[in-house]
Amino acid sequence: MYRARFRFRVAKKLNIKESEFRLNVAGCEVVLSPPRPEVAICDSEWLVMNARGFTSESIAKEFGGRLKAAVQISSAVNRLGVDGGIDLPTCSLSDMVRTHIRNETGSDIRSNVHGLDVFLDAGNVGILNFQASGTVLASPTQFLSDLEPYYSVASGVSQRAQDIILLLNYALMRHEPVAQIIFAVSAVEMLGQDETWSVSQKLILKDFAAKANESPIGSVEERAEIALALTKSLHRLSLRQGVLRLLDRLQLGHLKAEWDALYGERSTLVHGLAPRPGTSYDDLANRTIGLCGHILMKAIASEINLVEGRVGSYLPASQP
Repeated sequence: MYRARFRFRVAKKLNIKESEFRLNVAGCEVVLSPPRPEVAICDSEWLVMNARGFTSESIAKEFGGRLKAAVQISSAVNRLGVDGGIDLPTCSLSDMVRTHIRNETGSDIRSNVHGLDVFLDAGNVGILNFQASGTVLASPTQFLSDLEPYYSVASGVSQRAQDIILLLNYALMRHEPVAQIIFAVSAVEMLGQDETWSVSQKLILKDFAAKANESPIGSVEERAEIALALTKSLHRLSLRQGVLRLLDRLQLGHLKAEWDALYGERSTLVHGLAPRPGTSYDDLANRTIGLCGHILMKAIASEINLVEGRVGSYLPASQP
């Protein structure tokens, strides 16, 4: 039988005092635990989900991949923040050392993969492990209960939605408020760059380019450069225009003024003399994560309908 092992890191430790928590995902028992059995889940920022009993490696990989995606979606929805890794070891032994241990003890010590690892679930398998630490606790209830519905849609999530979820989790994982502000705003700006000029605007640019070519001013080469700039260099909206267009498309036009105000504070921080020593940016970071998270969640919900009911979790209920 094969095992799917998903090891990930959380920004906020889960408030589970036991060292093991069992849940059912798509009819399969998943065991959540810290890497070291003597440690409680609430005391570890590194967690592992183990699912056993798969009859083939391919089935285990399919389940593990969807479970990993479901964890990342649920984390973004619940403002938890997870780092699911890229399925590579964070610590490992050389083949020579592994062979020596296997010959001496019979134990097969596998590398500790940050992400998904699928392997034959033999009784002699062990995982090389080091312990990490952290301080903030989060309620696990909603995060874990959301895994089942998100697992059901995980395999159909587009690359664009995956990128949004990754960026939102990355922002949530930052402990420094200034880093949270920068990454959250950048994620929204990235989405805004997907927006394009309208058909009418493209026709206007084309018309201007034609008039530039016909102008009596300058040389033929100079006029051609201007025409090319109008049709090529201006093919993208500015960062602000892109975000405002994005807000309209997501039916969030009422947030434009709030975005401009918050972006102004962000610009003062990034482009001015700030951050200033001793100044707390926690409030700005919290408001930034709230607004940007709301926008990003709305974008995710446009593809994953299950998320729609959770979009408001990033902004207070009083928000229009």
